[in-house]
Amino acid sequence: MRVLDALKLPSLAGAREVLPGQQTREVMLAHVVDVPEAPRWVTPGTFLLSTGLSWPRDPAVLRALGEDLAACDPAAVVLAVPHFFTAFPHDLAAPMAARGIPTLELPYEVPFARVVQEVHAHILREQADVLRRSERIHRALTRAALSGSVTDVAQTLADGLGWQAVVFGRDGQPLTRGNAPDVAAVTGALARPGNGPRDLSGGTLVPVTLRGGREGGVWVAPHPAPGGLGAAPDLAVRAAEHAATVVGLLLLAQHDAEVREARLGYAFVDTLLEGRFTGDPTAQERAARLGFDPEGAYAVGLLVLGDPLPLTAEGFASRERAAQELRQVLVSLQAPPLVSVNLNTVWFLLPEKVSPGRVWARLGWQGPHAPGGMVYGRVRRGAAAAALGRAETLTLAAHARTGELRSYAEVLVPRALSGDRDAQADLTDSLLGPLRAARGAPGLLETIRTLCATGFSQVETAARLRVHANTLRYRMERIEALTGRSLTDPETRALWWLALQLAELRE
Repeated sequence: MRVLDALKLPSLAGAREVLPGQQTREVMLAHVVDVPEAPRWVTPGTFLLSTGLSWPRDPAVLRALGEDLAACDPAAVVLAVPHFFTAFPHDLAAPMAARGIPTLELPYEVPFARVVQEVHAHILREQADVLRRSERIHRALTRAALSGSVTDVAQTLADGLGWQAVVFGRDGQPLTRGNAPDVAAVTGALARPGNGPRDLSGGTLVPVTLRGGREGGVWVAPHPAPGGLGAAPDLAVRAAEHAATVVGLLLLAQHDAEVREARLGYAFVDTLLEGRFTGDPTAQERAARLGFDPEGAYAVGLLVLGDPLPLTAEGFASRERAAQELRQVLVSLQAPPLVSVNLNTVWFLLPEKVSPGRVWARLGWQGPHAPGGMVYGRVRRGAAAAALGRAETLTLAAHARTGELRSYAEVLVPRALSGDRDAQADLTDSLLGPLRAARGAPGLLETIRTLCATGFSQVETAARLRVHANTLRYRMERIEALTGRSLTDPETRALWWLALQLAELRE
């Protein structure tokens, strides 16, 4: 009930506004207060009735009383006149008008008991009407759920309220049509703590929760057209909460179906990663259905989640959400969702044409508060190479960092320094291999060894090699072209020194 609704009651027909206020303020109850220290008995939303019996006469004290009453945030203040006051004192009305609180004069002969009775009866009728309409909308939403469509749920909600209604996914994208707020505003509202309704763009957003996580939200708002108020706000919020429950049930059924489908994919991907792909007609048919090319080139990737082992129920739910997000990202990049899960990790096969950086960017897991990190190995061709890729990527898992994307090349040095012989071999081969296979290999190898020995001083290197400066620059340019690394980069120089030391150890 609002103040403007109260002023339409028969008992308040003779009320006169003293100073303008916000007549749309919500009335929670009507209360007569004619005792000293009146602010002690006033709560937000009180429709305060008084004869002024205990009000002071001094203007400064009246002004202080007005400020204290305004701080209590009543819906309105009504004074019976004339008796103790011939009119509503301006010193008391001004502080309340400054906060938008209506101040009213009511003829003294109107009984306060009648006003209280009519106000409370109206509030009770409104609440009963909200319950009846809410029940009707709830039954309609339940029937709409049988269609299995969130679009039908949103339309039923909009029809029942006379408001706008839009259903959003977890990423803030609208799942139904409507004049919806922008994605950033929705995701920001969904990120707020708690699962209760929250204000958004002139309406209310109710989060849809599923298995401990937020899967989206239901937004309702009055139509922007004049006169498009529709249902009462309380009814709209209750109905939106019903709709959020129904949407959650629909998403749960949809997720369960997706999980069953994903399990079949998990088994196939596990077959590849474990080297058990036989290539028989049945396996070929399943590969074709899941989008895997046995002759194609793939990198093996791994999402390492931050959930501790053994996984709790929340940890399992977090892993499933991560796998689902990854599948959606792969599909959006036109790659087959070849995904599997194990403990607190999510494995996947990434076609050569799709950059791991694009996958990482679409996931949006950057920063220290991300669910986990991602590592990936080198691209290999053929179904049999998937097992090799898995073994390689598994060695990278210990180097995964939350909120970071790391490649095989990026963790090669830490692995080599920790004594990983495979990493040491890969590091030396990646630098020395192109030189050993090139024409004039002895001269190129001797040049890089001498550069490292002289701290990359070109003058001293040329003198030790007994070659002209131009000859040295030519060799250095060839080394850079063959390895794809600049010799002016301090990090590359350190890698060359390390590679040469490891090569001597191996030899």
